[in-house]
Amino acid sequence: MIKNIVNTVGSRLGTSLISFVLLLIYSNYLGAAGLGTIGLIVLSITIVLLFSNLVNTSIIYFASRYSTGNLFWISYIWSLLSVGIAFGFNQVVTIFPREFANDIYLLSFMQSGIAIHLNVLLGKEKIKQYNLYSFLQSLLTLAFVCSFFFIKGVKEVEAFVNALYLAYGTVLVLSSLNIIQFVKDVSLKKFITVFTDAIKYGFYVQTANIFQLLNYRISYFILDLYSGRASLGIYTAGVQISEALLIPGKSISTVQYARISARKNEAYAQRISILFMKLSMLLTGLGTLILLILPSSFLVWILGDSFSQVKLTIMAMSLGIIALSAEVILSHYFSGTGRQKKNSTSSLIGLVLTLFSAYLLIPQYGAIGAALSSSIAFSGMLLYLVLQMITHPRVKLNLFFPQKRDFTLIRRIINLYLPK
Repeated sequence: MIKNIVNTVGSRLGTSLISFVLLLIYSNYLGAAGLGTIGLIVLSITIVLLFSNLVNTSIIYFASRYSTGNLFWISYIWSLLSVGIAFGFNQVVTIFPREFANDIYLLSFMQSGIAIHLNVLLGKEKIKQYNLYSFLQSLLTLAFVCSFFFIKGVKEVEAFVNALYLAYGTVLVLSSLNIIQFVKDVSLKKFITVFTDAIKYGFYVQTANIFQLLNYRISYFILDLYSGRASLGIYTAGVQISEALLIPGKSISTVQYARISARKNEAYAQRISILFMKLSMLLTGLGTLILLILPSSFLVWILGDSFSQVKLTIMAMSLGIIALSAEVILSHYFSGTGRQKKNSTSSLIGLVLTLFSAYLLIPQYGAIGAALSSSIAFSGMLLYLVLQMITHPRVKLNLFFPQKRDFTLIRRIINLYLPK
């Protein structure tokens, strides 16, 4: 398991580095307004994926319980329906950028297919293949963006969209070749049963994810409304830089979720989840400290003159990022043990806190206000999940503080993976 975590961290570090390079390209050649538009496109695709993931996320949990073939085809059918639902909804309430609406529908379906393939690999605990395709998608996006910007000379938001088409299409084809061995066992008799269970499980997972996404990103719409696209671009840059600090937590939680879903052992799940939560907070805290030490002039130098408020935005967001690094571990514990309602409640609490604080802070403080609202929301979510954890007889509050055995694990990782 430790090898899988280290492999996942390496993959996410590479992906994060690529995202940072892309951020530099967009900020320097498209400016704050262009970066804001890209942020809205990415957010729109993510919103569509929320519908498709109502079933898709069930693949990991049910991979050891049902036919993977059934889960695979049910997920694809549901993904197609989800794009149709998103299309109909957007005709009534326009939330996607009009000039890119059709691209968003198609790219969402392609990304949903990739997510299905990756979930199959994760459900089978094929962590290396999962990481490979996740990294390849980012690498190809960078390659195609550079091709459009620097070889063809197309330095517009449309170049970003076209690069996504090429990157998504390539990974979709390659990953399908890798998972075909797992999707041959289709049982039509159990199709309805699998679909029903997948919907039930996915409903609570996605309810949490919907609240979570709104919690993370509703500030985009509020900020765009009150402060404009340039302010949104500044906030987007701050979010992308800050969220790179979540690599340890997200990497650990990916392996943690697959493992505890397969093991089905409550005591084991509690033990490693609390341990990983503390490790995630430690690593994210160190990264946050390093980021805060960087001078504001350095960030302006690499991003461009229109990003002078990025450092203050990151500072306002720092406490929330550390809280989120712990929350992501605890939320995967509840998902992996089949208690998605806890995550739904946590995300709802975060959403309420976000809405209240965003409307209070954003009109007056802009991007910095959006960052402060996220810190308030993430801290509230973590507090709720910790309180839920300590309701278990075996979980005491003191376990959330550093223990001697925590350092034993850290030494074990160092001894295994650092050169001797």
